[in-house]
Amino acid sequence: MLIIVGGALLLLISDRIRVDLIALMVLGTLALAGLVTPTQALSGCSSPAVITVWAVFIMSGALARSVIANRIGRQELRVAGNGEARQIAAVMISAGLMSEFLNNVGVVALMWPVVMDIPRRTGRSPSRLLIPLAVGSLLGGLTTLIGTPANILVNEALSDSGMQTVNLYDFAPVGLI
Repeated sequence: MLIIVGGALLLLISDRIRVDLIALMVLGTLALAGLVTPTQALSGCSSPAVITVWAVFIMSGALARSVIANRIGRQELRVAGNGEARQIAAVMISAGLMSEFLNNVGVVALMWPVVMDIPRRTGRSPSRLLIPLAVGSLLGGLTTLIGTPANILVNEALSDSGMQTVNLYDFAPVGLI
């Protein structure tokens, strides 16, 4: 087990193979080494939390490859104008709203080209908008059940423990504060 974990760490540090492929390699190696049964190795794939996280990543990836990002960028510039404070507010609010229903990383990937285009047009430093993008994305993800994978996993743990599960907007009072 330690050899498998050590090998995975070396592969992660080398950054030559994608993280998802390393995870699949570890899973396969554990099964081939007899440390887990094939059924145990694949049991996580049937978890509602895993399926939900996969679905959110797929939806985020599809939106990032669509023309929606360009439309959002044009709309943000139209609403925010050239004022820096208004641009920061527009980036944070739009990232926060999207993060309620999409994965935080997906929202940042979707908004990255938009946010990088605004400083090019206005002559400001990109970091003045990239940090608000990250913060808005993180805060928006805290308001709903599907906003972050951690919320989904907590909900599944509650369900597995026989406790009452969380509804979609039960995180909103804390997340909005």
